[in-house]
Amino acid sequence: MMRTDLFFLPDWPPVPGQLFWVAVLLLAAIVAGEAARRWLRLPRILGYVAVGAALGPQATGVVTPTTLAELRVLVEIAVGLLLFELGQRVDLGWLRRNPWLLATSVLEAGLSFGAVFALLTLLGARPVVASTAAVLAMLTSPAVVMTVVKDLRAQGQVTERLLLLTALNTAYAVVGCALVAGWVHLERGRDILAMLAHPVYLVAGSVAAAALVALAARALLRLLGRRPVFQFAILVAIVLLTVAGAAALELSVPLALLALGIFSRALDRARHFVPLRFGETAMLFIVVLFALTGASLRFEGWGLAFATALGLVAARCAAKGVALLALARASALSVRNASLLNLGLTPMSGLALLLLQDLVRLDPRLGAEIMPSLMLAITLLAFLGPLATEFALRASGEVAPERAP
Repeated sequence: MMRTDLFFLPDWPPVPGQLFWVAVLLLAAIVAGEAARRWLRLPRILGYVAVGAALGPQATGVVTPTTLAELRVLVEIAVGLLLFELGQRVDLGWLRRNPWLLATSVLEAGLSFGAVFALLTLLGARPVVASTAAVLAMLTSPAVVMTVVKDLRAQGQVTERLLLLTALNTAYAVVGCALVAGWVHLERGRDILAMLAHPVYLVAGSVAAAALVALAARALLRLLGRRPVFQFAILVAIVLLTVAGAAALELSVPLALLALGIFSRALDRARHFVPLRFGETAMLFIVVLFALTGASLRFEGWGLAFATALGLVAARCAAKGVALLALARASALSVRNASLLNLGLTPMSGLALLLLQDLVRLDPRLGAEIMPSLMLAITLLAFLGPLATEFALRASGEVAPERAP
């Protein structure tokens, strides 16, 4: 029988599309995550990231760079959901009652910036390059911290401080990246107006948009009442609209989502909002986030960048530790718990990659100058960070008893 008589049959062997490989990535990541937890007693995140790295462009190439770019919106949604929930858990009243907490946060972030900036300057990096790495060094991965805390069902003093400092570090890093963007404009020969206006637009516009959305959401929820399931659906839709709106307006998606969570708590004096816990519903987005984070990691150029990357990691960890230990007593925290808190702040992965990609798009030269060492540092912390955070929470005694599988 001629092939033309069977024109309706597919080519052989069939060529699967990218959707097929994305599905394979998700299934493999879920299996690897469960294997890491059940049999290796490791964080599930490590399984997700490892599978993403194994199937990404730097390894097998199953997930292509084009697919990564097309799926970036899923990463932004996943980060957005976690940032919104993190923002809801920020108690601004706690900072007023214990101002040493804010002082600790500012000192910890400031020393992290200063240590990394000084290291890279000594190694001959341009100031704008050193500032880019230093700003990202302030960041603690909200996705890793939130996922590990939720996975372990951790509660207590170390956990709450870890969440608070993570939220503040995220805000500092996003604002810092906006300032670096202005500096990049100046270096590329644009006028002073662009240098000043772009950071102001990013920061003020993102915060203002978040405040308006929070007020509108409060009015809507006041009208519809406190029905948890109904509110959950509305809040997820609001988060998605905020992600889409901030992206369309060229605002900072992370800052808008974090601010939205904070405003939704601070402006809701009558408690119209039901506390949001995404739980298992966000599982798909969490797996996507860490699997694609793993696929985005780069492994080339380790020989030349390894020493610098280790220096970045060591400087960042040491700076945070010095600040936390120096103000431990003043902020009503024991030295032991301050040390555990320092370990908990180790992660730096998904959001750092997003912020770095945005800056590199503004000035591709940054990618050539900073990408190898900074990407290697992010890669190291993508695997070491979840381990450090889980160890810190378990050692603090704030982890709930494990459920039977």
